[in-house]
Amino acid sequence: MITILQPTLSNIAIILFMYLCISILVTNRKSINKYLFSVSVLVLTSACVIFLFYLPIRYEGYQFDLRLVPLVIFTLLLGWKHAIPALVIAVSWRLGMGGVGAMPGVVFGMILPVLLALLFYKREKAMPGPISLFLLMTACWLASDLPILFLVPNGAEVFGEIYFVRILALQVSAFILYFFIYQLDREVVLKRKLQFYAERDPLTGLYNMRYFENRIKKVSSSRLTYIVMIDIDLFKKINDTFGHLHGDSVLINVAATLSKLVPPHYSLLGRYGGEEFILFLEVDSRERLMNIVSGIRSGIENTPFYVVDQKLEVTVSIGVSELTDPSKLYHAIEKADNSLYASKENGRNQISYAM
Repeated sequence: MITILQPTLSNIAIILFMYLCISILVTNRKSINKYLFSVSVLVLTSACVIFLFYLPIRYEGYQFDLRLVPLVIFTLLLGWKHAIPALVIAVSWRLGMGGVGAMPGVVFGMILPVLLALLFYKREKAMPGPISLFLLMTACWLASDLPILFLVPNGAEVFGEIYFVRILALQVSAFILYFFIYQLDREVVLKRKLQFYAERDPLTGLYNMRYFENRIKKVSSSRLTYIVMIDIDLFKKINDTFGHLHGDSVLINVAATLSKLVPPHYSLLGRYGGEEFILFLEVDSRERLMNIVSGIRSGIENTPFYVVDQKLEVTVSIGVSELTDPSKLYHAIEKADNSLYASKENGRNQISYAM
């Protein structure tokens, strides 16, 4: 048993080392080019499988390894676009090594398990549940080892001797890897949530002022840059009439509408506070600026908003100022705010420019 345990642990150690490297890539994914990320995962997965070829587990004159575990698990995680290239590399390497068992090992120990894993792959869900994983690994074990009955002399005897050790090693290594991947997935999700709440307004989901200010300070543009302040007209009346809960729903819906009206490139939309929103725009001309801002005003005016099945006519007042220097953000905000109040004093649902 000791002679089996040592190479089995070596196989598991290689698989976990691959996981460690990939977890580092996943943790730093935002700072890594997507093509470099894909190539790195491909190289790591292929290298892991190839290393396992040289660390066979020997039992009663028969040898095997855990090559199908990394192939199956990362097929479940990343789908065919990553799995097939890794499979091609590993298969080519194994066939290049030669030997009597090369072709059966490739077909039954690699290709069939990957095909089975692709049947379990779901794009919207990173990993199947524990029961599904157990069933999949059992199916992969059968696909890999049942041919022993027909291809190996005294196949039934060999199968009877190794089946328990073989399925135990596959299931244990798969579930160890599954556990670490599950923990990594939870950690990544938690980090994303923490980052979201650190950068976003909790009610509207728009960027908060802390994030907005930090982003603007890093802006270096040859284009024209502007700060646009947007305030919901007569919002206090909505709160007084329908209550703050329904007032919040109007805020949320206005924020969602603004997100659709604002051009996705060269802009940053945030919540300034209360019923007021702030928008940073980079444009090529003042005419383009006026078209965007006018579209925002008319877009809100023409969008139906409902509170307790009652249709509301919601409008916004807008103030615009040029941002000549990112370090003078709050000076530009003050000028845009003054323009916004001028819009309100002139009858609301208007745009004023401080140029």
